[in-house]
Amino acid sequence: MASTWLRCRILKGMFSDEFAVEVSPPGGNPVSFFVPRKDVRGNIDQEGEVRVRVMRKGGAAWALLPTETPVEIPIRETDLVPV
Repeated sequence: MASTWLRCRILKGMFSDEFAVEVSPPGGNPVSFFVPRKDVRGNIDQEGEVRVRVMRKGGAAWALLPTETPVEIPIRETDLVPV
């Protein structure tokens, strides 16, 4: 799995060492997750990027988010930012 950045909206987290990030999967409603600050680039209430690991399943791109319990979500490859 390759590590890269995924475009997201950055929101305030519950704790000082985390952010909430909102990601829009293809064909679905935006979903949000709490991730460590060290894995986010950008500022609160703005568009930014979250570090993810990318894989392919059934011809589609999926991202593994750096949440406490890792979460896999489908993504648009156009939302990826080169490292």
